Amino acid sequence: MIRTLLVDDEPLARSRLRKLLADQTDIEITGEAETGAEAVLLIETTPADLVLLDIHLPDMDGFAVLEMLRVEQLPLVVFITAFDQYAVDAFEVNAIDYVLKPVRHTRLLQTLDKVRRKLGAPTAEAGRLATALPHLSQPPRTYLQRLPVRTQKRILILGIDQITSFRIDQGLVFVTSQEGEFWTKYASFGQLEDQLDPRLFLRVHRQHIVNLNHIREVANLDNTFQLTLTCGAQVLVSRNHIKELRQVLDL
Repeated sequence: MIRTLLVDDEPLARSRLRKLLADQTDIEITGEAETGAEAVLLIETTPADLVLLDIHLPDMDGFAVLEMLRVEQLPLVVFITAFDQYAVDAFEVNAIDYVLKPVRHTRLLQTLDKVRRKLGAPTAEAGRLATALPHLSQPPRTYLQRLPVRTQKRILILGIDQITSFRIDQGLVFVTSQEGEFWTKYASFGQLEDQLDPRLFLRVHRQHIVNLNHIREVANLDNTFQLTLTCGAQVLVSRNHIKELRQVLDL
């Protein structure tokens, strides 16, 4: 059996896929999701051979869903969307197919034939998909606008303005906000800083990046500053970053 997951924010679209797949005796639908966060949790917790993945989801796009997953968790992927401008991106990450809505029965059968041929080596296919993910051409965006963050089995989608600071500890990048502290997909500050608006975020320590709009208080300590953020967290400014902080805040 080909264990299949359906990811689409439109109930009617998922219903149509179920009907189109009903006559395929080797297809077993083992789960459904309607948001990117739900999709990540579903793929992480539900064994699957194939995911039919909508590109446009309310919280993140389909490419971002794949980036949140570990290599060994990646099933075969078929992108399903009403838009054709992401086809190149889809095939750059070695998606099995790219199907436009409304999905037609004959077109879906062609896709399933491709899936059946590929299932002889799903691990190799997943590896190629994961290798290509960093090179995606996602819809143009100057800076990071929202970020999926995790704690235990929860995934939250935080708007960038909700984030008060980032800190790195033992190789993990954590996010602080009014709701608490969470960990992210990022493995380094260098990777993260490239996506942050420098007008909003400033690195003040080798372990800390702060949201300038969330600095509530600046305490002048011996040879340095201590920042108190709106979430209550306190961050020390290293000597190397004092001058830049003074300039930015006009201290």
